[in-house]
Amino acid sequence: MSEEKGSNFSEGFLIGGLIGVALGIFFAPLSGEKMRESIKEKLKDLELEDLLKHFSEAVEEGKKETERVISEKGGEECCKPTL
Repeated sequence: MSEEKGSNFSEGFLIGGLIGVALGIFFAPLSGEKMRESIKEKLKDLELEDLLKHFSEAVEEGKKETERVISEKGGEECCKPTL
């Protein structure tokens, strides 16, 4: 029974917190339109930062894989493009 009370309290606390955040956003000094625009800009910034991070990681992995293949094939001589 005490576990149920703890669970109910946690759920109530979480729901109350979410309601508080939502009310804080809606009653903030910015107008709704400006607030939505601000949130969109912040999300774009976060998405761009995340995208750049993944791109940088992919480039580094590509460099490492290229170096590995070159070393396995016998150095740069084997992998020079022929024209």
